[in-house]
Amino acid sequence: MSALIEFEQVCKYYQMGDTLVKAADHITMKIEKGEFVAIVGQSGSGKSTCMNIIGCLDVPTHGIYRLNGRDVGRMNRDELADVRNEMLGFIFQQYNLLPRLNLLENVEVPLVYANISRAERHKLARDVLEKVGLGDKLKNLPNQLSGGQQQRVSIARALVRNPAVILADEPTGALDSHTGREVIGMLQQLHREGHTVVLITHDNSIAVQAERIIRLEDGQVVYDGDAHAPEAVVQPALSDEAAQEEAK
Repeated sequence: MSALIEFEQVCKYYQMGDTLVKAADHITMKIEKGEFVAIVGQSGSGKSTCMNIIGCLDVPTHGIYRLNGRDVGRMNRDELADVRNEMLGFIFQQYNLLPRLNLLENVEVPLVYANISRAERHKLARDVLEKVGLGDKLKNLPNQLSGGQQQRVSIARALVRNPAVILADEPTGALDSHTGREVIGMLQQLHREGHTVVLITHDNSIAVQAERIIRLEDGQVVYDGDAHAPEAVVQPALSDEAAQEEAK
């Protein structure tokens, strides 16, 4: 039985002038159904590239990416769009809500693309908005909500088709720390309910809320294991003086 998400020697290269940039450099990893995994790294580490490949927004230059056993690199544009809409629920840092649509209509957007009837769309959207605690604001517009409430709407939209994977890209980046903790708590609850959650973040304090951490540096995996192990968290580099002191 294959993993839900599987990278086999995945590479993604970009040509920038005379320089070949290795955004992903022979990454091999597996994420099983029902896991809560944080892919963590600083800017330029390759985590956004991995997110784009997992989310079928990009394909590898070399290597193989399989989603639920299917080789994504062999899919055409229409197949990729279908997979994104059916199997993947996206949560973004900036919410990506449509300002002129109310909450119910925003959550219904993926269902419209799936040609689901209007009555069924209403029911499904209402159900997930109630699940995230916004059942009393169905007719509100996004600008009538706080940032945390808007992120809840985007979580509801990600959930509405019951996707195989919830892909959260820096979901707390635009929120204060208290609201950010609430959002992470919601992702943990979704994981407890059986969802597969992949969290992309640069923040160690966010990453350790997952069960497993995959840490990237310069396009390569430098750690893959228990999020609560001491070695999962990058220790700050010691100054030369401090290093000498510690060595004594």
